[in-house]
Amino acid sequence: QLSKLQLRERYGLAYQYIVTQNLDQKISEPFENLSNFNATAISHFETGSLFSFIADKMGQEKFDDFLIHYLAQYAEKPVDQKVFLEELSVASAYSSDFLEPFIQQKNRVNFKLKRYKKLGDDFQVKVVKNTAQTIPFKIETEEKSGKKQTFWFDTDDSQKVVPYTIPQAQADKIIINDGYIFPEKNFRDNYLYTKGFFANTKKIKFKVFKDIPNPEYNEIYVNPRLNFNAYDKVLFGINFKNASLFDRKFQYSFTPYFSSGTGQLAGSGGISYSFQPANSFYRSLDFGVSTSHFHYDFDLTYRKIGAYVGMNFAKNPRTDIGRSLAFSYNYLDKELAPLKAQSEYGKYNLWNLGYGFSDRTLIHEKSYSANFQWMEDFQKISSEFSYRWEYAKDKKLSMRVFGGYFLTNTTKNNLFNYGISRVSNYAFSYGLLGQSATSGLFAQQLIIAEGGFKSYLGTTANKWITSVNVDSHVWRWFNMYADAGVYKNKNKSAEFIWDSGIKVKVIPDFLEVYFPVQSSLGFEPSFKDYGKRIRFTLVLNFNAITSYFRRGWF
Repeated sequence: QLSKLQLRERYGLAYQYIVTQNLDQKISEPFENLSNFNATAISHFETGSLFSFIADKMGQEKFDDFLIHYLAQYAEKPVDQKVFLEELSVASAYSSDFLEPFIQQKNRVNFKLKRYKKLGDDFQVKVVKNTAQTIPFKIETEEKSGKKQTFWFDTDDSQKVVPYTIPQAQADKIIINDGYIFPEKNFRDNYLYTKGFFANTKKIKFKVFKDIPNPEYNEIYVNPRLNFNAYDKVLFGINFKNASLFDRKFQYSFTPYFSSGTGQLAGSGGISYSFQPANSFYRSLDFGVSTSHFHYDFDLTYRKIGAYVGMNFAKNPRTDIGRSLAFSYNYLDKELAPLKAQSEYGKYNLWNLGYGFSDRTLIHEKSYSANFQWMEDFQKISSEFSYRWEYAKDKKLSMRVFGGYFLTNTTKNNLFNYGISRVSNYAFSYGLLGQSATSGLFAQQLIIAEGGFKSYLGTTANKWITSVNVDSHVWRWFNMYADAGVYKNKNKSAEFIWDSGIKVKVIPDFLEVYFPVQSSLGFEPSFKDYGKRIRFTLVLNFNAITSYFRRGWF
């Protein structure tokens, strides 16, 4: 679909994209307040498409005559918006009356083809619009040969479903406002088929590659997936989702897997819905549920069911600052080994309330988050601040500060403690290859979370912890890192720890290896088990690989 795109359609799709992000701005917004994207394409397109829409309704020649007359009459005089719109309204037989209030607000107008029925030689088509503005619309019928007939209709101030009658002929398809002729918020409900199994609806199309949405079809994207962990071994799966290159309000994604290590089925899935009011203190309000089922140890599975509510606050379109608030609930059900049933948690409920702030400027990137988490046996709070300074092209200095504190902690083991060098991943939210590994290669996988130390310093913290992680580019794929912090366990004194070393970016943002040098333990390369102390981060983000091949690694 993307390869068939015509130049004139690109602006309609750009408009559609920015609306799905709820970052569009009203036409009357002063130019100095417009974001770059709105100033470059969106506001111009929305205004121009409205004039084109009116020209199509009143006739292109008549519209051109109006402009010629207007420009001649008011040459070398300041343009008066009110006078222009009044004269255009008269010239268009009042079809453009909606323009004056329309340009004063963010557009969320939508025309929807509900259904049709045959009445003799005619179609009775039911259309609903979500606004009281008297906006006209265009209906087209298309035959299999490509022949089209066009019909224009005016509307009143009603928002009810209204039937409109058009000649039936040999139409295979009914279309409203085709070709992005009017800047609607949703083009997916503008098509109906009149024959065959999909009569009164849209055809289903399966696609492999992510694409721009084709509003003529209900598209389902089918992608093969390959995954791995130490217990399921290689996971072969297929992902089904409805998300194209553009976000949708209602989204689903389901990925069933076959576990080659166990011969069993595994997988994950979820659905979500997003509310995006045009004018509100929040930009989007998202609701979703998800589930997953995999092995976390040999012959032991876990099941996770979660629900969340997330709010992204409204932002200044001219900045890259975002703020969000999220609440989630997760129910975990783990199979336990018989000998550990008394000392482990088989079933537990996790609740989270978090706030996030990010400023994604290119040179000085900052983010902050705060989180309150609780379950039956503990309540804890944590916060994290990250800063990244790109002081030269592809050369960055990064700093991360983390702090965590248990308000109460009556847990029967260390599962929920703050990690110092390792995270326990009790919520199964990190991509660990060996969830329960305590030795071997998989145990050396590093997740930069909580304490974030690269050397194996201490075990966990069940009272509080603070840490600072610093990482700086040195030369080509080599970085230097240093970590320092203080942690405290119950009935013990607080302990200061630190480490430092070298990071090798084998494939940046995909595979990176950490070589400890000096730490609280001493000069680590002199230790006999030094090979086991080398850590690595692995993020299965294959886009990072193609990106670095395309741009050059360093």
